[in-house]
Amino acid sequence: MKKLLLMMGIVCSAWIHTNAQQVSLYSQYMFNGLVLNPAYAGNYEGINTNLMYRQQWSGVEGSPNTSTISVDSPLGSKKLSVGGIFSQDKTAETTTQTFYMMAAYRLPLGNGKLSFGLQGGMNFYRVNFQNLNTFLPDPTLPTSMQQESTPNVGFGLFYQTDKWFAGASAPKLLANDLSDGQCTLVAKEERHYFVTGGYLFDVSPTVKLKPNALLAFVEGSPTYFDINLNALLYDWLWFGASYSLKNSFTLLTQLEFGDHFRFGYSYDIVTNAGQGVTRGSHEFMLNIFFTGKKTKMLSPRYF
Repeated sequence: MKKLLLMMGIVCSAWIHTNAQQVSLYSQYMFNGLVLNPAYAGNYEGINTNLMYRQQWSGVEGSPNTSTISVDSPLGSKKLSVGGIFSQDKTAETTTQTFYMMAAYRLPLGNGKLSFGLQGGMNFYRVNFQNLNTFLPDPTLPTSMQQESTPNVGFGLFYQTDKWFAGASAPKLLANDLSDGQCTLVAKEERHYFVTGGYLFDVSPTVKLKPNALLAFVEGSPTYFDINLNALLYDWLWFGASYSLKNSFTLLTQLEFGDHFRFGYSYDIVTNAGQGVTRGSHEFMLNIFFTGKKTKMLSPRYF
């Protein structure tokens, strides 16, 4: 019976108003700013591709998993950049897919560059009630596939120098209504706001430190805060740790293979086990980067 109630709660949570993040948050956000901010497009000044996969609460049946692929690149004079991102979140019998296109315009400002970004796209929600084993008949529960699609838009700002960066974004500005009458509570998309920042310290010729921070605001939810410290050794090996306030502790590493490939892995250790979740989360990232022959490649890429 407990399993049944858990499954019902998970399925309904795709349609009702909850205090959950509706924009995918990755532990390795500091290595792929595009997942949070459209103004990040073209930041690497080449064709930049990221593939990310996250398995939340590993070993728990029906636990969330998220897959994302993003591509971005500058155009022409490199002041204008474009990108695209596709993401899929799956929790039990619910699936959420998002597809967004973005454009960013970058201008020199002081010792760095300021970028303005816009994005627009669609969100697709699907709940497969047919696969639920309810054991007891419930006439109020749908017996077919339920689907909903909504458009949304967002914007962002991103400033970067050789030593530090800061960004602010609102990737979802429209609070779309998702209610369909099947669940008793109101379902809608919530507005999300993100603030990020980081700094690079040169400790020695072979060691660099880069602290990062993420602050997230979601209407109707507690503020999310994540602080991270990464060390770069010999310009090819990253390792570090993050702490998410009242949520988890994360260990992560990234390896750079030449100028074109980077692989990352992180493991989240849950710190709120008192809420009934004791399993950690795995996250993988593969970055592939290429640039034109006339462009000088920066390796490693710090931000």
